[in-house]
Amino acid sequence: MTSRAVVENAVALWNNRDRDGYLACFAEDCEYNVPRRPGKGRAAVAAWWDFNFAAFGDGHIRVEMLIESGATVVVEAVFEAKHTGPLAALGTRREIPATGRPFMLPLVTIYTVAEGVIVSSRGYWDGIEALDQLG
Repeated sequence: MTSRAVVENAVALWNNRDRDGYLACFAEDCEYNVPRRPGKGRAAVAAWWDFNFAAFGDGHIRVEMLIESGATVVVEAVFEAKHTGPLAALGTRREIPATGRPFMLPLVTIYTVAEGVIVSSRGYWDGIEALDQLG
C-alpha cells in the first residue's frame, strides 16, 4: 500500500467513525503531535480521537489537497463539525459547554508512513480561530 493510500484510509476511517480501524493505521510507538497535545503511541492517538468526538460528534475531515513524496504525505484539509458536547479547554481545567455552533477549521497534517502504518503525524492549525468560532 502506498503512503498516500495509508493516509487516505485513515481519513476515511475517521470520517466513518471507525475508532479501532483508525487506531490500527498508526504504529504502536508512533509520534502523534497536535497543538498543545503532543503524544507518543496509539494511546495518544486514542486520546485525541476521544477529545474530538466528545465535543464534535459529527466531525468530518474534508481533504482539500494531498501531496505524497515517498514516505511523507501532506494533507491540507478542513475539519467540519457542530459543537455538540463539552470541549476540554487545552492547557486548563475548564470546559467550553456545547454551543451548537457550526465549526470549520482549516488544518495541515504531515504524515510519515513506514511499513504500511503511520509512524508520525504532526498537525497544525490556528487555535485562536478555533476558539473564536466557539465564542
